[in-house]
Amino acid sequence: MRRVFGLLLLSCCWPSVDAAIRFHKPHRSRNLGISTRRRLFTSPLITDPGNVDLEFSGAFDTNSDFATPTVVHYTPSGWHTEFSIGADLFDEVADRDGHLTDRINVAATTAFHAGEHFNWAIAPTTTVLLQGDTGTRLGGALFARYDRGGNTVSSSASWSGATAPSPTNPAGTFDWNGGYARRLWRRWTGYVNGQWERSSGVPWMVSLFGGVEYEVNERLSFDISGQHYNLNSGPVDHQIVAGLTWTLHQHR
Repeated sequence: MRRVFGLLLLSCCWPSVDAAIRFHKPHRSRNLGISTRRRLFTSPLITDPGNVDLEFSGAFDTNSDFATPTVVHYTPSGWHTEFSIGADLFDEVADRDGHLTDRINVAATTAFHAGEHFNWAIAPTTTVLLQGDTGTRLGGALFARYDRGGNTVSSSASWSGATAPSPTNPAGTFDWNGGYARRLWRRWTGYVNGQWERSSGVPWMVSLFGGVEYEVNERLSFDISGQHYNLNSGPVDHQIVAGLTWTLHQHR
């Protein structure tokens, strides 16, 4: 795909990720304020300087829930910091009517080069709650990534806290992700990662994600993943997520 940040910023850590797109349920936070669909593996730590990237997904739950997470990423020319804003354009959960987004997520991700194959990044995050819950969630994330010979090993940790906690808006949420990706054949990349998450007032949760990405060209790629939440205590929540990453503006 695109080069990693040290050779001028390639392959984007969140996600989540990655692969962690989640529905708004009492036992699950979905409040990181960052894109985590494929961020650990097949996208760059930050968008290339001067570029604008769009991530769009459809997330489908076995309970007939679905959402359309959308994130826009922009890195100014000559900068090492990417600015992103994201929301669910539409969100429908089986026990309530569908609606437009109930939150807006913003982040500023700064990437650092630490050797020929290793890169890391840090991202302060903010989530503004628009419906149901009130207030904001403030936090941050730390990413690390090692690329070599078509293989990627990645890890991330994040925390967020609520200004107005509620049963569906935990006072604090911490999670850790780790995983592996490999270029399989030509433009295909496969990946798998695990997540440990703990939110205030609820038991910790282990989840597993895996998927593949196909790179059409340097500006467009598609991916699909299976996501399995709450494997340790059940009931397990299964999702299928299909998405695209499209460079809307490419700096020449």
